[in-house]
Amino acid sequence: MTCGPPPGGSGGFQIAYVPSISGQFGIFVMNSDTTGAKLLASDKNAELRFASWSPDGKKIAFFTVRAQDEDILKKYLMPYKYLLYVMDSSGNNPKRLLDFPIFDFAWAPNGRQMFVISAHESPDRDSPEVMGGIKNPSASIYVIDTQTGAMTRLPGTGRNCSAAWSPDGTRLAVSYGDAENGGMYLISADGRQTNRLTDASTIDCRPKWSPDGTLLAYAAYTKTDTDAKDAGVYVIAADGTGKKRVAEDSVYYVQWSCDGTMLLLQLESSVRLTDLEGKKQVLLSARLRRAANGLFTPDGKGVLFCSNDEGAWNIYSIGLDGQQRKKITGRTNSSNYCLSPLLTGR
Repeated sequence: MTCGPPPGGSGGFQIAYVPSISGQFGIFVMNSDTTGAKLLASDKNAELRFASWSPDGKKIAFFTVRAQDEDILKKYLMPYKYLLYVMDSSGNNPKRLLDFPIFDFAWAPNGRQMFVISAHESPDRDSPEVMGGIKNPSASIYVIDTQTGAMTRLPGTGRNCSAAWSPDGTRLAVSYGDAENGGMYLISADGRQTNRLTDASTIDCRPKWSPDGTLLAYAAYTKTDTDAKDAGVYVIAADGTGKKRVAEDSVYYVQWSCDGTMLLLQLESSVRLTDLEGKKQVLLSARLRRAANGLFTPDGKGVLFCSNDEGAWNIYSIGLDGQQRKKITGRTNSSNYCLSPLLTGR
């Protein structure tokens, strides 16, 4: 998701989504006011990620497997076999970007580079423990140039890797997600400079940069039951100073608001906002049994999330004060979506 004021326009955005109702499939797109829905790609097993839409709004990256990919899947025996494709945001010119499976990805702010996380070079990717679901394979993080195909493997490996681009695109905040290597690092995009950011007293995961690049928020998990008091959501300066806990909850991930004053916390079954002191909090999923996939809107005015309280999964919008909740998917149910940057005026 790209925050910021509309570049001379109305400030609307688009929502790309994958249906979750039987008999519907592919990638669709609609305007944020729910008009203009259309099909972009008809792949039966397509999946999106929050980071699928490029920052310039011109490309959408997605997971799928097509008939011509069978040889790749046979070559790489491993779980989570996702192949990365990219298409124009109009749905035209789809192409496979890599010839190996990956777990995750995100566009760089320049819209040309991406990081991808993959275990295709891991010696244990097809071990009995990995194939049996006992543990994840050891993965690495790669920076690729989507135009030239040039690829750089960043230092380190881990079984629960996560990463985030700095707003200026020069560094990545990286976590390997292992008890043996639980700290967070800042690594230059060329892989030449590495600095430890946290001390690995907890397993620090899923870092997110503040919009101005001065702070990072992340989820911390304990290594043992005796360390339970140290779990939660933390914020730390990019120079490693000022670490503080803003929430004691165990969360799946955190997101920054566009103005950098609030954090969205995605918990097991609820979505909550908190200020950076942990004092002002807003539960966005009140009176819902389950809410997932929360995300700030690119205009900074609200939040989208998914819920299956009505039986099928749907996408909802809600204000930052927890009011005016509205279902924005109707006959096409969905829980898998991403948002475009703000659009120029039409």
